[in-house]
Amino acid sequence: MSELKTNNPQITELIEAADNVELVRDQIAALLSLELQNQHELAKNAGTKDADDYDIEIYVENSRPYDTTDDDDIISLVNIVCQQVTAPHSNPRMGNQKSQAIFDIYCIANGNSLGDFRDDKSATFRAWKIMRLIRQIVMSEQYAYLGMRRIVTSRTFTKMESGTPNPGSQGAKFFSVIKASLEVQFVEGFIDGPSVPFDGYAFEVSPDDGQVIAEYSIADRVTGVANNNPPEEE
Repeated sequence: MSELKTNNPQITELIEAADNVELVRDQIAALLSLELQNQHELAKNAGTKDADDYDIEIYVENSRPYDTTDDDDIISLVNIVCQQVTAPHSNPRMGNQKSQAIFDIYCIANGNSLGDFRDDKSATFRAWKIMRLIRQIVMSEQYAYLGMRRIVTSRTFTKMESGTPNPGSQGAKFFSVIKASLEVQFVEGFIDGPSVPFDGYAFEVSPDDGQVIAEYSIADRVTGVANNNPPEEE
């Protein structure tokens, strides 16, 4: 008679590390927070008339970030959502996996608060201005790999479209939303192999409303992205 074997778990360590797709999503939020803080400072120092348009809050996976603000606020928000992750069938059965993620980036603005101007037009113009900033930051040469050496291999915007939130959730103010789809190619790790080294930006998440705020310093402004190098050839 053959000996009975018990079923024992093969993974003996607690799984706590985030997948790379989560790191990529949070890295996008952190670098946008960092650069937009800097743009706001530059706009104020230059005496720009619309400097407050650069005061933009960043959120992750928040379907209604405008609920965190007061009715009288001028609202400029960005919400980053991981929409889809796919992998080619040609991936090896073992080891790191090539992956592709689609991140939807929502740029949200409300109309002007004076009541003497078309608030829908004002909101849409401001939402497109936020999108302009987001696109130019993410697609800048400095962020060709989103600051994630040997993890991200490419990033590109594939689509932009305008719209509005659910009318029933807007209250008295009109909101405009510009949504962009950002396609990111990256390498996803696996549990048995060595992890890919990653040095991300330091940031905090507000416990009150979930806003992502990167730690801002003079060194960040001067040195930029230290690890923004192309991935090494295998």
